[in-house]
Amino acid sequence: MRRTRLARCSLIIALTGISLLGSSQSLATANDPSPRLLVLGIDGMDAGVLRELLDEGKMPNIAHIASQGTFVPLGTSMPPLSPVAWSNMISGAEPDTHQIYDFFHRNPDSVPPLPYNAMSDVIPPATERAIPLGRWQIPLTGGTQTSFRRGPAFWEYLVENGINTTIYRIPANYPPPEVQGSGDFACLCGMGTPDLLGGYGEFTFFSPDAPLPHSRVSGGTLVYWFVQNHRATGTLRGPPNFLLKPSKKSPTKKLEVDFEVIRDPQAPVAKVIIQDQVILLNEGEWSDWVPIDFETGIPASPVVSALQVPTSLRAIVRFHLRQVHPKLEVYVTPLNIDPIEPANPISTPNSFAGRIAELSGRYYTTGIPQDTKALRNTDAFNEDWFLGQCRILLDERIKQYRQALEDFQDGVLFFYFGTVDQLSHIFWRDRDPEHPGRDPEQGDRYANVIEDSYLEMDQLIGEALDALRPNDTVMVMSDHGFSSFRRGFNLNTWLIQNGYMKLRQDIEASDDMLFGNVDWGQTKAYALGLNSFYVNLRGREKRGIVNPGEAYTSLMAELVKKLEAVRDEKGQKVVERVYRVDQVHPNADPNVAPDMMIGYALGYRSSWATALPEGRFPTELFEDNMDRWCGDHGNAHDLVPGILVTNRKITNNQPTLSDIGPTILGLYGISSPSEMTGRPLFGDNK
Repeated sequence: MRRTRLARCSLIIALTGISLLGSSQSLATANDPSPRLLVLGIDGMDAGVLRELLDEGKMPNIAHIASQGTFVPLGTSMPPLSPVAWSNMISGAEPDTHQIYDFFHRNPDSVPPLPYNAMSDVIPPATERAIPLGRWQIPLTGGTQTSFRRGPAFWEYLVENGINTTIYRIPANYPPPEVQGSGDFACLCGMGTPDLLGGYGEFTFFSPDAPLPHSRVSGGTLVYWFVQNHRATGTLRGPPNFLLKPSKKSPTKKLEVDFEVIRDPQAPVAKVIIQDQVILLNEGEWSDWVPIDFETGIPASPVVSALQVPTSLRAIVRFHLRQVHPKLEVYVTPLNIDPIEPANPISTPNSFAGRIAELSGRYYTTGIPQDTKALRNTDAFNEDWFLGQCRILLDERIKQYRQALEDFQDGVLFFYFGTVDQLSHIFWRDRDPEHPGRDPEQGDRYANVIEDSYLEMDQLIGEALDALRPNDTVMVMSDHGFSSFRRGFNLNTWLIQNGYMKLRQDIEASDDMLFGNVDWGQTKAYALGLNSFYVNLRGREKRGIVNPGEAYTSLMAELVKKLEAVRDEKGQKVVERVYRVDQVHPNADPNVAPDMMIGYALGYRSSWATALPEGRFPTELFEDNMDRWCGDHGNAHDLVPGILVTNRKITNNQPTLSDIGPTILGLYGISSPSEMTGRPLFGDNK
């Protein structure tokens, strides 16, 4: 794939389908020379909830599809996390093929074992090989974007066989894939796509109540600002300016863009002024997308021109005027990569992202746009403002969806919606009367949020049905289901109490200590990520102490037995099942995969202290989940299946995500590669 000159700006990133498609000879008929396949991926749609709504007659379009073919629970991955699950679907195989096991993996060569994004990485250019230009440096090579997902992808074989294919936002698919073949391929990246800073997305909240001068929180920054004469000035901080040579006197500085907010002395209205753009907002209102340019400051020269070095980096943001009086408060979205002028590729071809924007307007490009962290960790959002943001996002996606349906002529088409998943994470307690985090003051105010999202998905599915031809195939699927996250289990604390982990300080004195407080010379195991569990194995971990062979095998058997026997104060089962990776995924890469995966019982999940990559150690084993993130799916995989609804009968009544890729290929008479362990689901597959 040809990279644009802006791809050279990948130095600033430090981290992390529906389309025009080709004809299929194997599916062609005299009446319909070009039957099509439409796959709608609805993240987090739960089989139990869907069955309830179907029984109540509230999902007529899904019911219509099921009446023609099939509705069954769809077996999810273990662990049932989106990066793992969607990788199963993409590769038609299990994690020991695609080698993604969690949101985070760990580096066994570091002490402590440092977490990293399990899906992808972006490596900046090596400044050691750069052309000096006064106080500037121009790297001779661009940065690289790397996907950690291995193995096949079903679209590679479609395109190779002349089937045009377009993918909208399937997770675990960044950076944009390069695909060869006689079929056309277009792809817009989804979950895993970074913001301009290289992470999952960092919001900024400006308030006179914020700590001086600013405070980092999970997912963003709270910034103090001073309001004088009804004016306040703020600064949006961008990526480091790697074109500027660092020195002791002048270390590498972040690029910045200043803006000003002026409020009306009495009315609840204010205007935002940024780079000659003036945005008038009422209190509680969102701006449209605002393009901003982070100027690198490098002067024009023949060398700069010849190497096509950009003089600025483009981002887009939305402003939310949270409050005008008595406090002036403004929320700013993460620095989304501009799809019209991407500083780093986010689509295949690179122009595809811009074409979408030309048809539907600029849009969120970060991998998980719903800002749950601003709601959970700050006063920047309340539930209503969060729902407002979700509405803006969904409206963007609906525009693109409708345009894609209008353009849809032939071939294979995939479109992804993430709304159900994110709303289920936040509002599950509002449909669970036994959840400890329910707010009595809110009552049932948000009790129907999740159900309403299902109903809207059904309406959108109805629009697809209106666009389909008689011989088209439609598949509606989800990657996992949901359960109530009522309580958390402090797994690392359990390891300490049972003698498998040793701290340098007493646990009472180290509640907020990082893994750096662990005495690795006396530690046999540790947990990191949502479901991952590691043995401190000699020869693999930097300071491993557990010998391979019998000692390793015996320790694992002992841990499995003890963890599955854990009960809380009320006698409730905490861990439904412990999966030994060497047994369920025999081809796992030992330097990537965990040794065991914890499948939690219904109502439980790893605690926030365990889930965070920092490795904190609270004193108590169990804790009520009072967080707004109240629904989850980190359970044993058979407890939280996804859904499969298709207008064709299937031959296997217990399908799994790994079957979807081979099924898509089978529809076009394409044999699955040997790496695909899943099986086609339709009886007429060749």
